[in-house]
Amino acid sequence: MESKADVAHVECVAQLARHLASVPHVHIAHPRRSAVAIVIRLVISTYPPYTPAQTPEATIQSLHAFLNHPLVSSSQAQILFIQRAQHSRDPWSGNIGFPGGKHELCDTSDQDTAERETREELGLDLTKGFVHLGQLDDVAVYLLGQGTRMAVSPHVYLQTQEQSELCVSDEVASAHWIDFSCMVQRAERPVRPFSREYKSIGANIAARIFPKYAQTQPWWFRIASVGLGNLHYTVLPLPYTAEHSVTNKVLETGPNCVRVSDHVRFASDTELYLWGISLCMVSELVDMSLPIAPNRSVASPWPQLGSWLWTDINWVANTVHRVMWSTQRRKPYTTSNDFFVSYFRMLSIAFPL
Repeated sequence: MESKADVAHVECVAQLARHLASVPHVHIAHPRRSAVAIVIRLVISTYPPYTPAQTPEATIQSLHAFLNHPLVSSSQAQILFIQRAQHSRDPWSGNIGFPGGKHELCDTSDQDTAERETREELGLDLTKGFVHLGQLDDVAVYLLGQGTRMAVSPHVYLQTQEQSELCVSDEVASAHWIDFSCMVQRAERPVRPFSREYKSIGANIAARIFPKYAQTQPWWFRIASVGLGNLHYTVLPLPYTAEHSVTNKVLETGPNCVRVSDHVRFASDTELYLWGISLCMVSELVDMSLPIAPNRSVASPWPQLGSWLWTDINWVANTVHRVMWSTQRRKPYTTSNDFFVSYFRMLSIAFPL
């Protein structure tokens, strides 16, 4: 049987375009909105001509001719990731993700937001030399104890013309083109929580639930911190190389320099650490790119409680996740974006048990 990692990248892009065009995305109605651009490029020396189209059906036909061109048919795909610069007012400071940002009054749609933010952050004009493949499901930004704070709309683009080098702004510490194989291979061998290769980003549960008590009642807060432990967000390591990376020389920061604190790092000298809602988007992207949907996500984006303290609750949570994930697929099912909220509701029931 052919391995999912061995599926030709061009075939994955073609499958992705067909699925995005044929299956409607899930829209989350929320007053606060953001949008990101997931940019795909094919590593080729010369780009063949691409004929722009006005309708989804014509776009699929143009893509078919473009992807089956001899210069393109055996190429490798890469996806553009960024590491955000360190800013005190940015809640995603230092995180690995995609170019994008908040909806502004000048934007007429989420797609306009993604294109404007990408142009501002990387100097990349997605309206020229790119084709908009479609939109992934909206992702809810959910914070424990605070509910849904924002809806993020991911838009997928494919590069069809040669582009100049990326020009990163002061909002971006570095930009990286990552081989698509690094993500596809995880459909067969996903990252398992607390395994030998497992990496995570921790969050103090007491600080999430009782943020004011850290200053007003420090002793009680310490007891709560020890008793509740941490939430561990699974990390998907993405190897990167200097050849396919651009660093912000003005800020004089590289992927290994930006961190939230001494205990939280979002990159090493060789890997980017993808987690949270960006990992949710990558999981759906891989799902939509493969001819047959994988049995599980490339890495569970849902948090795990400390293994030494909450072993039984973790087992319940993982079991619920495995059962629910199979019905959360947009292909061929319709995804329900209530899963993240349902997960925390389940944990709130499991805590007293």
